[in-house]
Amino acid sequence: MKKRHISHILLLCMLCTNTIYGQYAFSYNDITRKNKIDTTSISPQERKHSPVTAGWMSAVLPGLGQGYNHKYWKIPIVYAGLGATGFCVYYFNKQFTELRTEYRHRLNNETDGLLPKYADMSVSNIQLLKETQQKNMEISIIVLVVWYAVNIVDAVVDAHLFTFDVSDDLSLRIQPGITPLQPDLKQPFAMPNISLTLNF
Repeated sequence: MKKRHISHILLLCMLCTNTIYGQYAFSYNDITRKNKIDTTSISPQERKHSPVTAGWMSAVLPGLGQGYNHKYWKIPIVYAGLGATGFCVYYFNKQFTELRTEYRHRLNNETDGLLPKYADMSVSNIQLLKETQQKNMEISIIVLVVWYAVNIVDAVVDAHLFTFDVSDDLSLRIQPGITPLQPDLKQPFAMPNISLTLNF
């Protein structure tokens, strides 16, 4: 009698083991198949997308790397910044050159070449204004170089994130709910709850 019980128990354990192994094998195969699908779903264009190429393109021609990354709306922003800073460099350099020439003529007591718009200004005021315009020109050059560098960095970063999944599946949803009445668990009334769902 005891041997029958032992054999029944062994048979039950074997069935449970096979069932658990089958569920594990199914889950493993399902995950492996899903990973294969996710890997093969990447297009050849996305695999060949190179941040180095994007950076060099923006270095040679600003905005070209943004076009390579399909971020065409950034190209006008790049050129608007370069145009504005470039104009400031040109304007302040022109003012600085005029004031420097005027200042030299005043020191040498030369009347030829003096500009009428500076006739009412003293030598010290012209010198002060010349130094101010020189500082403005230097600051504009620095901003121009920084903007040019930002254009390259932006292209490289966008190229790194080119294959990054930013779909609606990446979300954390918080949803309130109510746990229904469960007499088997000795729960006499329904209870509110909050469910968190993370999709990735």
